[in-house]
Amino acid sequence: MRLNELSQTKTALGGKVTLGFVSDLSYAEVENIFNKLWKKVYVFERQFSRFIPMSELSIFNRSAGLKNFITPEFRNILIKAKKLGIKTKGVYNPFILPALQRAGYIRSALPGYENNPQDNYQNRSVVNVEQLEIGDYWATIPYGTAIDLGGCGKGYLADQLAEEIMNYSIYGYWLSLDGDIATYGYDENGNNLTLSIQSANNINDVSDWMIRCPSKQSGVATSGVFSRKNQKESKEWHHIIDPITLKPARTDIRLATVCANNVIDADFLASCAIIFGSDKAERFLSHCGAKAWLLQCVDDKGVSFEKKYGSFIKERLAIHDNMAVQNA
Repeated sequence: MRLNELSQTKTALGGKVTLGFVSDLSYAEVENIFNKLWKKVYVFERQFSRFIPMSELSIFNRSAGLKNFITPEFRNILIKAKKLGIKTKGVYNPFILPALQRAGYIRSALPGYENNPQDNYQNRSVVNVEQLEIGDYWATIPYGTAIDLGGCGKGYLADQLAEEIMNYSIYGYWLSLDGDIATYGYDENGNNLTLSIQSANNINDVSDWMIRCPSKQSGVATSGVFSRKNQKESKEWHHIIDPITLKPARTDIRLATVCANNVIDADFLASCAIIFGSDKAERFLSHCGAKAWLLQCVDDKGVSFEKKYGSFIKERLAIHDNMAVQNA
């Protein structure tokens, strides 16, 4: 039996998506799997992107204050988002969209799509996540509010793709949705999959650390505060919003990489860690069941330091890396 490592990369979900797996399947079977996975990715994007005016999410936001009938998948995501918001006591909050747009994230950051028409909710309010009401077939948000699924949506999709691919004869996979990564199994040589961790000092390089992934299904996510060019003014900004100040978080963590049981948990844990800062983040991550983490930080004197936990985080060795973990 010969195992082959196969991958495809395309532009989707506002960035780069890479689907890769290890299998002994035929070429025709492999293409069938890739086609099914890509279809799920693009259908999800059309349904839940806030940058697509006729997506279910965009229509839902424009109908704020009204009871909207929603698809079962949208209901599942909203239930998860609400649970995460309550679990973190509002540190994660899907209602943060107006503050995110006020910070500068108004249009798509994907080159070539910056001038596409977008809904602008900068003048709307940020409210408590408990004001998201969800019924059996409907949901509603207060008038004058708007939600953004953000990493919660990508994490949900990554976990759904992972469930889909497990229906086939797969020995290992890595499914990266612009940095939110689902992993499972082994590479073509029978070794644990490894992920390079992005450097906080150079976004185009990798750090001295890597993740040797557990063999069972897991999720990895990296969140960071790299400055971005403001889309409405000359000032810089980053996209992790502090729910108290409603402005980009002031934090000593530049990059947080978290390994958890699934991708949706890894994503919200990484983002929340940024907001907490290094002094509180580790207790929070431990309390929420994170498997491992690497916090790349800088102190008030500009000196870089790291906080690491978990046997999956390893110093970088001269071995093959299956995938680089990128900041989402």
